[in-house]
Amino acid sequence: MSSTARSEHAPCSVHIVFAHTQGPRLRRSGSADCGGTECLWTERPILMARPSGVYELVGTTENMEALARWVLSHGAAAEVKGPLRLQRRVAVEARRVWHTYRDQC
Repeated sequence: MSSTARSEHAPCSVHIVFAHTQGPRLRRSGSADCGGTECLWTERPILMARPSGVYELVGTTENMEALARWVLSHGAAAEVKGPLRLQRRVAVEARRVWHTYRDQC
């Protein structure tokens, strides 16, 4: 197996910040699961409610692609703080969506 393929599936720490509006969704049991055979987390992530009202989620994943889709499901209410690799995946997909609908605005 190449080092590129190996690094794609190696556990990676992630940090995501969510707007206060996402609190009820994030606190639901199983809200960060991906159903089926796609698991988002290598172990249960930690969700922290901050005094400012935002939520911070910290965890590890081996499935960047599924996690990027999950982050995008929160729209602009989610911001990936790290790793850069996940930030890029989310940004690329957001651009694709924008290109699809840009003439609708």
